[in-house]
Amino acid sequence: MRERFYFICQSLTVTVLTFVLFQALQANHVPSEWLPAGDWLLDWSDEFTGEGTVEKWYPMLGYTPEEFANKSSKGLRWNGSTEASAQMYSARKGQHWLNGDGQLIIRASSSRSTSNENGPIVETAYLMTGFPQSWDESEPTKVKWSGKFVSPQEGALYISARVRTDQVVGHSTWFAFWLFSQTRAYNGNPIDGTEVDVIEIAKGAKSYLDHSFNVANHWAKTGGSESKQFNPLSDPTALSLVDVMDSDYHIYGLEWSTDWMKCYVDGQLYYTFTDNIPSDPIDMMLMLTMEFQLNAWDPQQGDGRNSGPFVSETEQSREMSRAVIDYVRVYRALSE
Repeated sequence: MRERFYFICQSLTVTVLTFVLFQALQANHVPSEWLPAGDWLLDWSDEFTGEGTVEKWYPMLGYTPEEFANKSSKGLRWNGSTEASAQMYSARKGQHWLNGDGQLIIRASSSRSTSNENGPIVETAYLMTGFPQSWDESEPTKVKWSGKFVSPQEGALYISARVRTDQVVGHSTWFAFWLFSQTRAYNGNPIDGTEVDVIEIAKGAKSYLDHSFNVANHWAKTGGSESKQFNPLSDPTALSLVDVMDSDYHIYGLEWSTDWMKCYVDGQLYYTFTDNIPSDPIDMMLMLTMEFQLNAWDPQQGDGRNSGPFVSETEQSREMSRAVIDYVRVYRALSE
């Protein structure tokens, strides 16, 4: 009887431990996705579980440690040297959140009651995996940034995001998934770090913008960039690769070595960069943004603050565009 009781206890213990292990694996389970040829190890990811605010991303709230820590700036971006004159600024909250179903929502909204010299004030989601941590005289901008950075120096990377963009509709708005160095982009030396736009989806009054997207590598303020827009007239056409206005999720990926960057959509290679590769960047971070700048992509793009399609509207504000991000993942190639 004692041996039988001991056997039952052992069986129950194994069963409980197995169940606990299964639950733990389920909690940390990362669903499989298409990967480039080779062996890859998941290095970092955000599956956007839970509700409320994100933990691995920081809103752009200033370019100095004090501004960021005190939330005293709005991360000014377009057409204005002060908050009062800015056409668009990042918001600490209200323009990005976790929806509780495993997705991140980001959006751009315009006020219907507050304006400045550039028109109705726009708040946007402008999220980064880096933040200004401390002053450092050795840095080009005198500020050291910290957070999650990416570099192919220790092995090739595959960086991907699964995104739904059918509600990116507001004229002069655009969604972007990109990489950026706050301290070294545009310094003319691409090895240090650049601006790499894995995917940009802009909207406007011109019909070609309904089905177009852009990729780019920028390494200097003027004359230093390579970009390609895929639209109804390009070869291949944008729609032959992906319909950015359907209600499906699509995976935008970048395979990145020290010698090249390959751009994919849903596992299909559509563009390759071979020159001016950021091969040894210091602080290139991941970016998820919804942006607004009047006629930034076309002289007659339209003003989504008061014309054209929108997502929703109240007496206080108009939600011009939103994107839904299911995950962001970074894989590193295993050495042979």
